[in-house]
Amino acid sequence: MNKYQLLREKFDKKEKIVGASMVIFNNTIILEKMAKRDDLDFILFDAEHGIFDAQNIVPALQVNRLLGVPSVVRAQDAEYYLVAKLVDMGADGIMIPRTETLEQIKTAIDGLHFSPVGRKGMGGHGQMRNGEKFDEFSKTRFLLPQIESPEGIKNLPLMLEKYGEYISAVIVGPYDMSVMVGTPCDIASQPMMDAIQQVFDICKKYGKSCGIFCDDEQKAKIYREMGANVLWMATDRDYFMRGYNAMLDGVKNI
Repeated sequence: MNKYQLLREKFDKKEKIVGASMVIFNNTIILEKMAKRDDLDFILFDAEHGIFDAQNIVPALQVNRLLGVPSVVRAQDAEYYLVAKLVDMGADGIMIPRTETLEQIKTAIDGLHFSPVGRKGMGGHGQMRNGEKFDEFSKTRFLLPQIESPEGIKNLPLMLEKYGEYISAVIVGPYDMSVMVGTPCDIASQPMMDAIQQVFDICKKYGKSCGIFCDDEQKAKIYREMGANVLWMATDRDYFMRGYNAMLDGVKNI
């Protein structure tokens, strides 16, 4: 079983899934080193807040494809052309920020899947993996809507009832959510913890994988205990600064 099939199975079985992020470093050498961990399920490339777009992301997606590691790209928005273009370039999954409506989910599905499920156009150098058949395509393409507001929480049951079979996992965006619940950047406030738990509880009711962005392993442990099975870990800047500070702290008193 390859990593794409394994990720699909983990989503379906709601097993622990771990992802890493590339946000500010568009460097294929760093990416190659990051991707070689056996316990890493996917790498997310951030085209919403990060430096990536449909053109400069191509080498990174090619490295992931060559290494057989699933890639997820956080699109700028739920727009057909943004989603479909990233899939053309080789994205295996799409994360949609600020998801609040059925229309956003349908637009993402249209860009991610061919007819009769969606309306994606046939084309793009990275659209199909080597040897992949047309009828295999949809089995290992992943949709991860981000819930980042009370409105998103309110409409999440409707999203899962209508489009649940096409949603791989629901992901909480804690920092945007903290703004929307009135405690900006305080992701541990009571309103925030209540909002996070609501999302996880809804996903549990509908038998759907759920997860959240985790600043570090301590946060991941808390969210795992709350019910998350998708742990999307930190950013490339965080990895760099942690190693940088640890090394300099280690030599400070020599």
